[in-house]
Parts: sequence; structure tokens; C-alpha cells
Amino acid sequence: MDKGKNVLTYLNMLCHDHALTTAQLADSLNLSRSVVSHYLNELFREEKIQKIAGRPVKWTKKGSMPNLNHNFDDFIVYRGSMRYAIDQISSAIMYPPDGLNILITGHSGVGKSYLASKIAQLAKSKGIISNGAPYIVLNCADYANNPELVSSMLFGYVKGAYTGANEAKDGLLKQANGGYLFLDEVHRLSSENQEKLFSFMD
Repeated sequence: MDKGKNVLTYLNMLCHDHALTTAQLADSLNLSRSVVSHYLNELFREEKIQKIAGRPVKWTKKGSMPNLNHNFDDFIVYRGSMRYAIDQISSAIMYPPDGLNILITGHSGVGKSYLASKIAQLAKSKGIISNGAPYIVLNCADYANNPELVSSMLFGYVKGAYTGANEAKDGLLKQANGGYLFLDEVHRLSSENQEKLFSFMD
């Protein structure tokens, strides 16, 4: 029996409500963690096992745990073409210490804004952010012809930075601290503002 089948067989022997981390499986099967991780992800892509987002991620046999991504139940493609992507989103949200930045791509009208709002809801339901955490939306396309304005909106400004700046103001990035800032049409930012944003994220 190959190693992949060993991993699947071991998971299928678990109690109905039991799940294990990659490290626990590696120890139990006397295999390296990298080898077990490879087969776990392969089995997950083949929909033979279930992945439970968390810190750390846990694995269990198919159908043995409740749906932890219930916030996406009304998202039409959750159980179809978007299932793997949404599971990746859950992992990104839970990634220590503060989660990962998420880039949502797709044609106009496919539901990117709706998905972004569901991500914030999921983070709240999992206790990653507080229920009162901010969720701020900025449509970058609205300011595509005014890069200076969108820069001040994102990063804030100090008193006297320009005519009319009578007091300092925090930018949206700071205002969204502890929550989420959804930058719709982010590709419409100027190259300079994109560079500033990348530096901030880094």
C-alpha cells in the first residue's frame, strides 16, 4: 500500500468527530511531515478527506465534521467550483498571527464584492476579528483620475500637507486596523499608489 493510501486509511479509521493535524498524522504514520502534507493536499483536492481551517489546520475523514464555512452556504458556487477557493480563503483568514492579504479576481458581476463581505463575516464568526471590527470599502475606480486624492484617503495626511488640510487625518488603512479594507477595482490605482500599497503590505 502506498503512502497516500496509508494516510487515507488512517483518517478513515478515526472516530466520527475526530481530526488530526499534519504533525500528528506524520508521527502516527512514522512519515515526514512534508510527505504527509503532500498527500493530504492531494487527497483534499480529490475530495476524499475534509480540511478544517484553524491554527493549525486539521484533517479528518470525508463528511465527519460539520461545515465550518457555513457563512458561505448561500454563496451559490460554494459546494461547486468555488469550494476549493473558499477553503483556501478560510485558511488565509486563520493564518497566524493576523491572517493573510487576499486578492479576489474575476469578471465584472461574478460576486467579488459579495465574497469580500462574506470573508469579513467569516472572520467575525471564527473570532479572528471582533464583531464590531470595521469593514470598509473603497472603489478605486471612482478616483482613478485623481491619484493624489486616493493616496490621501488610503494613507492619511498631516496638518498642512496641502491647502485646506487644517488638521491631520488617518487614512482608511489605519481606520480599518483590526478589521478589513476591501479595495474594489484595486488595479485602477496608479502605479505609484500600488507601490505604496505593496510597501505597506510588506
